[in-house]
Amino acid sequence: MVPLMDRVFIGKVIVQNVEKVVPRLGGNVQLVSVDCWRAVAFASLLSIRTFERGTNHARTLGGELLLRLAGTLQIRDAIREVGVKEGPNYLVVFGEESYAKKVIDEFGLEELPLDECPDEIVKTFFEKSALVEVL
Repeated sequence: MVPLMDRVFIGKVIVQNVEKVVPRLGGNVQLVSVDCWRAVAFASLLSIRTFERGTNHARTLGGELLLRLAGTLQIRDAIREVGVKEGPNYLVVFGEESYAKKVIDEFGLEELPLDECPDEIVKTFFEKSALVEVL
């Protein structure tokens, strides 16, 4: 699990039952299905910044994260594109590290090592995340 700014924790996990975890996701906890943890980190930081500036489009940090990763302002489209799916996902917890570990335990998730991301993939997600700024 990677801490960012002591406020965001990102871990790669296996989700075996989407229907079981979706109702437990909340404003500060999100599972996303994307190819690159660096993209998740960038989108997480942008999400925090929008709330600090009062320029957020979603009501929660988790919702803002989905919008940033998908490059859209429509939450339904964002969920469809980057929302949790069975298999490997990234768990993002906006909060303390102890809370992140508690979420992993409560959700029954298996943590995986973070893989390195090719720069081409990262660049695509950076562009999508930044696009929401100008929409």
